[in-house]
Amino acid sequence: MAADTKKQDRKETPESPDALRREAGRRLAGQAESLLPESGSPEKLIHELQVHQIELEMQNEALREARLALEESRDKYLDLYEFAPVGYLTLSDRAVIEEANLMGAALFGVDRRKLVRDRFRRFIDPGDLERWDQYFVAVRRSTVKTTGEFRFLKGDGSRFHARVESVKIERSQKDPVVRMAIIDITEQKRTEVELAQRSADIQAVNEELTTAGDELRRNEVCLTQSLEEKEALLSEVHHRVKNNLAAFISLLALDGTYEDSPAGRRLKQDLQNRARSMALIHETLYQTRKFSTVDMNIYLTTLTGQLAGSYQGKGTVRTIIDADGVSLDLARATPCGLIINELITNSFKYAFPASFDCAAIRHEPCTLRVSIARDNGMYVLVVADNGVGFAPSIDPKTAKSFGLKLVNFLARHQLRATVQVSTDKGTEYSIRFPEKKPGST
Repeated sequence: MAADTKKQDRKETPESPDALRREAGRRLAGQAESLLPESGSPEKLIHELQVHQIELEMQNEALREARLALEESRDKYLDLYEFAPVGYLTLSDRAVIEEANLMGAALFGVDRRKLVRDRFRRFIDPGDLERWDQYFVAVRRSTVKTTGEFRFLKGDGSRFHARVESVKIERSQKDPVVRMAIIDITEQKRTEVELAQRSADIQAVNEELTTAGDELRRNEVCLTQSLEEKEALLSEVHHRVKNNLAAFISLLALDGTYEDSPAGRRLKQDLQNRARSMALIHETLYQTRKFSTVDMNIYLTTLTGQLAGSYQGKGTVRTIIDADGVSLDLARATPCGLIINELITNSFKYAFPASFDCAAIRHEPCTLRVSIARDNGMYVLVVADNGVGFAPSIDPKTAKSFGLKLVNFLARHQLRATVQVSTDKGTEYSIRFPEKKPGST
């Protein structure tokens, strides 16, 4: 059954002789029955010739259609081959160029008629000749596609990089050829070189940064060690200044140093308090380990407490300190400390006599206020009490007492400050001096 089916399929093929004969017979079937041949008659021979003629005509028509289809397919192939963006070459077994498309000729910058029959090796860069010979031998020995990259020479002597894909084709046992596709990768190579150069530059910069970082770390270690040494030295200096002032205070406390009289004892106490105000600055620097500036809140709180302890017999006086966030350099903290010492001392001595009732007159406890704050590029130092105030006959700015003379001198010449005094509800000194030291930017 399968054999009969195959036989029937073969007969049904339009191009088979049997099919052509049946078709020719059908075309003659429409003729008159009088023309039908008798067995063995001349008419039968004529009929056979007519069938054969029609059969030949049909075969010719099929051949023409096949030729047209072949020509159309060839034209498409030629278009793809000739105008492809890749260079196509056919090399003989001895690497002689037999065929080349338009792109292949354009890559080498040579007229195609001159390119054909030329030796392909002539277009290889001298530096790649050895690799090319090895590559071509490998292509001839292989049956699969082989890829390589080479530098090529153009007809004008310029160079370009290309990737080559080749495969051996057996046209006949004695006539093998190599089909080759050539793709220009010059821009890709140039980009790779630029990227490699940029990578090398980045690596060099990173190495420089690493070296600079190491140098900075070494410098940082040296600076840290130097700073620690200077801090230790400053700490020792302030500690010794404080000890020297403490020794001076102790000498003042010795019997016989001053005349044993009320005036002598007051003078000795005043000198001790002034020395303590300076010693306290160095003590504050030593304790806070901040040698460039003095924390005024810590300093004033301690100074006021020390002075209050020196005048315990004067009764209970409330002290209020307000200097949060203010730090002064040593050059201005010292005169400020001496000024505050003199003004607080005067308040403890004279502002609150036993006959003065703060609660009845001022409607508040006896109070001493010390504050320092910033105000539009200025520091404002205020020392005030709610005591009896100055006598009407005394001008605080021209008073001849040593303490007030010292206050006015330090304010004007050391701090470049303006001094205002109010005696409406006790005594208030307001001293304004610039934030920046004279000559600083």
